[in-house]
Formats: sequence, C-alpha cells, structure tokens
Amino acid sequence: MGKIQEALRKAEEMRAQNLESAPGRDAVGGGNGGGTATSFALSAALRAGEVDPHLVALTEPRSAHADQYRALRAALLALSPAQPMKVFVITSAVAHEGRTVTALNLACTLAEDTSKRVVVVDADLRKPALHKLLGIDNQRGLADYLAGGTMLEMVIQRSRLANLWAMPSGRVPPNPAELLGGKRMDDVLSRLRRDYDYVVIDTPPVVSTGDAAAVAPRADATLLVVRMDRTPREVARHAIELLKKARVAVAGTILTGIGAEASRA
Repeated sequence: MGKIQEALRKAEEMRAQNLESAPGRDAVGGGNGGGTATSFALSAALRAGEVDPHLVALTEPRSAHADQYRALRAALLALSPAQPMKVFVITSAVAHEGRTVTALNLACTLAEDTSKRVVVVDADLRKPALHKLLGIDNQRGLADYLAGGTMLEMVIQRSRLANLWAMPSGRVPPNPAELLGGKRMDDVLSRLRRDYDYVVIDTPPVVSTGDAAAVAPRADATLLVVRMDRTPREVARHAIELLKKARVAVAGTILTGIGAEASRA
C-alpha cells in the first residue's frame, strides 16, 4: 500500500507543477509522445462523442493526468517483481468515486507496452459504465457468458487501442451475485489469465453489494478507490473490513477527486 500511495503522491506533485504547461486535447498525438497514430484516431473519436474525455490515457496521453496512471501502473508492477501480477480488481466503497475511470485508465497505460495483451472487464452487472466510456456495444458481455449459452469469444471486443480488449457487462441479469460467485467466473478468469498478460476488472462498490467480495479473492491484487471530500473515512474503513472478511488483501488505495479531476462511476 505504501509504494502505491508514495508513487501517487509524487505524481500529484508533478501534476501540480506542470498543470499549466500540460498539453491540451488539441495537442494530442503531436510531438514525440508514444502511440501517435492511435492518439490521432482517438482524438477524432472523442470529437464524435465516442470516447469519454475522462479516459486521459487515451485522449490526452501526454498530459500530467495520464502520467498519474502511469505512476499507478509502475507501483503495481513493482509490488511483486519476482512473480508478476496479472489480474487486478478495481473497486470502491460506494458509487461515484471514480472506480471505472480508474480501471480503464490503468488498463490503457498497461496496454502502452505493445508487447502485452490487456483486457478490461466490466464486472458491475448492476450499473455498468465501461461500455459508455469506451463507446462500445453492450448487447453481449460477461453476464451473458456467465448465464450460459454464449461463447467467451463473442463477448470480448477490440478497443481503439491495438492491444487492448474489453469485455462489457452485457444485459443486466436478475442474479448478479450468484453469477459472479459461480464456477463459470472461475472459467472466465482462467481463460483470461491464459490469453492475456494483464486483466483489469471493474467491480461494483463494496458496501452496497457482495459482488466485489465475490470477485476480488480470485485476483492477484485489489485496489480500493476513494474520493476526496466525498468518501467518509468510516465508510472506507468499513469497505476494507468487508474485503478482509472475504479474504481479500487490499494492495492499496487510490485517491480521486484531487483538484479539477472529475469522476463518472
């Protein structure tokens, strides 16, 4: 936890120092930044309303805000250098703390290494948001596979980033907790571990449902998102206690809502 918080603290200091000189959206894709061709394509998609502007790792890859997510990526990958982690769960205590935005930006920065295959999964089967932020279809997804009758290949979509795939939630089921805690969820993660280098899973808030506690024990690391001036300290502590009861070790907490930052889910 200490490593992640320290990395984020340093990134925030850098953001504060460079915010005035950070490139705006009109500059995305220019200069010597990485992923130039991808950045131009995504900039056009953003103007068409297809990509949410909160996905700064895609829409403003050279910005200080995007660098904060790279600091998170670096801290995560440094947690276990001898045995690299592959599956990360991103959750929050309550809703609207920036959980989905964090999960997607983390996945995008992981996918900046073009030698790695990355998939981001929307395991919020109650109020999904991943497909809206990425601008992808949500007719079929994780819920449809877990319910049976749909092949896994049919619920995974390519994103606009060459080596980033996305599995949306699919149709809202009547029994999300049972689906997420079932055997087919084990099958999903086994397949994803085999086929991808990194798996980032967005789950519902911890306090409101037991869904996150059903998924998180299967991951290599779980991160708890809390929002400045919104998440009461006692609520965050309660969320950590609930995860501990589910035998989930929280690898770190991520503070959102700093300065002008905004969250969507």
